[in-house]
Amino acid sequence: MQYPQDPPPVQSGSGMSNTDQERVFNAPWEAKAFAIVNQLATLEHCTWPEWTQYLSSVIAATENDASDSIPYYEQWVMACEKLLADKGLLDTEAIDQKMHELVAEKEAEHQH
Repeated sequence: MQYPQDPPPVQSGSGMSNTDQERVFNAPWEAKAFAIVNQLATLEHCTWPEWTQYLSSVIAATENDASDSIPYYEQWVMACEKLLADKGLLDTEAIDQKMHELVAEKEAEHQH
């Protein structure tokens, strides 16, 4: 398994156009959510196996939800919120404030 802090090698001169490459993130907010967890691991607030457990738990919990499926990076954010709260890194008020900012940013992206 390749961990996020080890980006894949850049294939310059491969002749492959950007449109041929697989898109990693569908929106900038997804990249930010990914970067937050990467930074948490880099600063040793969590380990990658621990993160995997948090994300797996959210995915398992939401799969059982009868509502429409929740996109992967929304599950990612839900797991991140739980990790931040469980570790005491942010209180629920700070998480709510940050989530409000991210949602506003996401909505602004759709208007462009």
